[in-house]
Amino acid sequence: MQSSHQFDLNLIRTFFEVYRTGSFTKAGNNLGISQPSVSAAVRKMEVDIGYQLFVKQGRGISPTANAHKLAARCQQGFSEIINAIADNVSFDVHVNEALLHQVINLAHTQIQETPAEQVEVIERLRDQSLDLAISVFTIKDPSLIIEPVLKEKAVVVCRADHPSIGQTLTSEEFYQHQHVILSTKWERLSGFEYGAKAAVQERKLYSTVGSLSAKLMLVSKSDAIAVVSEGFARYWQHNLGLKTVACPIELNAIRYSFAYHKRYANNEQHKSLRDSIKQRIAE
Repeated sequence: MQSSHQFDLNLIRTFFEVYRTGSFTKAGNNLGISQPSVSAAVRKMEVDIGYQLFVKQGRGISPTANAHKLAARCQQGFSEIINAIADNVSFDVHVNEALLHQVINLAHTQIQETPAEQVEVIERLRDQSLDLAISVFTIKDPSLIIEPVLKEKAVVVCRADHPSIGQTLTSEEFYQHQHVILSTKWERLSGFEYGAKAAVQERKLYSTVGSLSAKLMLVSKSDAIAVVSEGFARYWQHNLGLKTVACPIELNAIRYSFAYHKRYANNEQHKSLRDSIKQRIAE
């Protein structure tokens, strides 16, 4: 057996996950690493400590007597280490601008607005330099979990005293007005085009902006209109002197999701964070 100062303590984490789940595959999914990497880590640990930890049983595996003894002796110390780290855990979270006002001041979190470039967010989640993102995701990655959290409809916003828009808007009127449009693209389409259930006409452009808040500000100071999520519109309409009108163009619901690395699926602190955010959004 290697001396203690040479032993890789990261192997203990892999061992406990295999021991807990009874599966190399499940352990790999929870840790965010491949099944072969889990198997290699267990084999290395067995070489280092000098005895076998798991044996094949049918299509699965079973801990050896030595594995049970090792788990019993190490569990308390390992748990103390995890708890000590968890006491000061802080998560980096990116949140879509439309939901940002609902999740501010969460304990142990650093909240930032989700960047418009989705590939950048996915890469940071994959390499775990970002712990959680909440947005509309059109890209999937095998190392990540995309978990739906909110579905809401899109509405049209205009200034409250708009000279020609009342409580309803026809599709003809919709296309007659100038629009403030978000520069962000989903698969080379605007959010409006991406969400439309059928082919749409080209809209008259008043301005292209980089944020939802800029959209609302321009609408509040002009006769232009914009399409935004209902929750975001209703949150700001009183302060900005806006009104919301049902969109006459049939659009799919806007679907916001959590995106996070698979290794966080069963992490208690991360689950608690997700639950807190879900509760905030539900309120």
